[in-house]
Amino acid sequence: MLPTHQGHDGTALSRYTVQSSDVISDMRVNVIEESSQKVMWYKERFLTDDEIVEHIYDNATTTLCWSVHRPKRGWYIRIRCPSFPPGYHIGLTPVPKTSPYHSEAALCFSCRTNVPRSIPALSDLSSPRSPQSSVDTDITLTEAAASSSTALHSYPPTPPIPAVSIRPPSPGHEDDPDQPRKSLKSKAGKPKTQVSQFLLSRHTQSVAQPASQQSFLTRALSLWKTTEDAQSLSFTLSPVPAVTPHPSAPGPSGPGMQCLPHMPPPLVQFHDRTPAFAFRSTTGMLEIDEGEARVLGVQVSFWVTVALTYLGFLEDRDSYLAALSD
Repeated sequence: MLPTHQGHDGTALSRYTVQSSDVISDMRVNVIEESSQKVMWYKERFLTDDEIVEHIYDNATTTLCWSVHRPKRGWYIRIRCPSFPPGYHIGLTPVPKTSPYHSEAALCFSCRTNVPRSIPALSDLSSPRSPQSSVDTDITLTEAAASSSTALHSYPPTPPIPAVSIRPPSPGHEDDPDQPRKSLKSKAGKPKTQVSQFLLSRHTQSVAQPASQQSFLTRALSLWKTTEDAQSLSFTLSPVPAVTPHPSAPGPSGPGMQCLPHMPPPLVQFHDRTPAFAFRSTTGMLEIDEGEARVLGVQVSFWVTVALTYLGFLEDRDSYLAALSD
């Protein structure tokens, strides 16, 4: 049983310590079970002729779970599973500035998940996507692609236990008139899936206060805290609501503050706990809503991979921006 604790809304969160090596030549990141020294997953970096590739392994079996690809020149971030057909990947892309979810260093991606029974599917909630959609990202697993590749790879989501059990027909009843009905039942037993969108964005706890109500010491501490928050690598991974929100009215915090639309509770949170004078190393706490992950049917290793990928993006953001401008 993984270590859990209760979140603010009563959900169970699995907690892991993320710790990178301070040896530059190693470039290894460990994901450790909370309050223990058991490594659950680890990430290693490799170089090919054209790409920088990161592999995420299951430590217990040393099985390669996912690989992350980015070019030596140019800009893209692509996540692949070893069982994906050639050319298939999940891309992390910058959030367009025209999106209501845009913020500094925010990225977005789409992947196939189970459709929660409590809410309608994405196609039932929104009109067909347009080039000016709120989160404009390449969907690399479309309906046609998923249907043609289901038998080729074990891409998440993991299907739940079917509610209807269908027995195969006996050889003597191949022309049974009830056969079409059984086929319909079989299709009904398959879980519905949808292409869900997710947002990765930095997270700070800063709360603006009127400067006139602050003492000199408070303002000095506030400036130091603002600088610390600007350097923090804390972030959240949240599902994007199926319905595009209406633009929010400007808040009382002033033009310098960004007012983002209301988001569902985060699926993944990373709390940066790196010491101030640490060099080439990162330490933090990764929290995953295990209940929501089960509902979506996606392997935990995938969310860990996305979190480690975004953490690496924030660490090397200057080089990403330089590559993007090339």
